[in-house]
Amino acid sequence: MKLDATLVATLSRWLDATDIDQLELSGPDGSLTLGRAGASQVQAAAPEYTATAFDVASPSLGVFLDRHPLAARPFVEIGDEVAEGDPLGCLQIGALLTPVRAAKTGIVAERPAEPGVLVGYGTPLFRLQPLPPRDRP
Repeated sequence: MKLDATLVATLSRWLDATDIDQLELSGPDGSLTLGRAGASQVQAAAPEYTATAFDVASPSLGVFLDRHPLAARPFVEIGDEVAEGDPLGCLQIGALLTPVRAAKTGIVAERPAEPGVLVGYGTPLFRLQPLPPRDRP
């Protein structure tokens, strides 16, 4: 549920029309607490941002490479921000190189697999931390 000022105002009016002292809502994007500050005033706490890291898994059996065999630098480093679809590494299956791409936008937090090792389908190769919501002007 995406919270905006109109939704918070509507929830506040609904709360004000009841005898409930506090209302708490939580979801994957954060939480909202509404409580009575006085006789008929309702105040909203700023939503908290909680993020759960997610893994980018191997799409196939192959040898995991963090860089192209002809490149000196890896595709990504820990701390890099990546967009959905960006290449993170590749799998070598015989002579074929298959890219491993970011499924979602995030920040590279970890690389659980070592480059040059044989990995199976579903092996976690990268752990990404979602980006925090950006404030809009």
